[in-house]
Parts: sequence; C-alpha cells; structure tokens
Amino acid sequence: MTTPESDTSIEEPLPSAGEDNAPRDPFKSFGVVGFVLSLFAILNIAGLVISIVALVRSKRAGFRNRFALAGLVIASIGVLITFILIAAAVGGLVDAAQTCTRLGNGVHTVGNATYSCAPGSFYVTYGR
Repeated sequence: MTTPESDTSIEEPLPSAGEDNAPRDPFKSFGVVGFVLSLFAILNIAGLVISIVALVRSKRAGFRNRFALAGLVIASIGVLITFILIAAAVGGLVDAAQTCTRLGNGVHTVGNATYSCAPGSFYVTYGR
C-alpha cells in the first residue's frame, strides 16, 4: 500500500487560466502594425504593403489575420482618397500655371480670382 507521501511519480502541472496552448499566428504582429500604419495618412502605403504581407503569410500558415484585413481595407481607401486629392491639386496647379502663362507677368483679376504671376512662380487668391 502506498501513501501520498511515498508516491514518487511526478504529475504534469495543469495550465493556468492565462496560458493558451493553441497555436499562434506568427504574423499577427505584422497585421497589427499594418493596421496602425493604415490609420495615418502619410503612412498609408506602408500600412497597405505590410497588411498585404501579413495577410498572405498568415493565410499560408493557416490563420485568419483580421488586423491585416482591416489594415488592408483602411489603407486601400486612404490611398485612393490620397490619389484623388493629389489629382485635384495637380489639376488646379496646372490650370493656374497655364492661366499665368496666358496672362503674362503681373497681377490679373479673372472672375473672382486674382492671379499674381511672376517668372517661375504664381499665387492665386479668391474673393478679394
């Protein structure tokens, strides 16, 4: 007969409540970084690239990376809006430069816009 004190077998400890034995996505942190970068207008493209890398690599490892997916969506929208704003700004600058080229040097008023044209530069004000 054995007593509890004489039992020499070692039992494996039970995992505590904070421990998780499930496999973890090795690219989840990339997904979080891509998501955070996608929230900043200047870093949208970096967030887009990192989110794509995290999403593809997580999928290859057999995981769903929701942070990477959210970063991909947000960064894509941000990049699209940025390109639209850049296109509008370039269009406005080209129009102002062509107007100054047509009018010549000096200060000119066309409608409610005042063009200050100098060689190599221009300035446009509205409503004065």
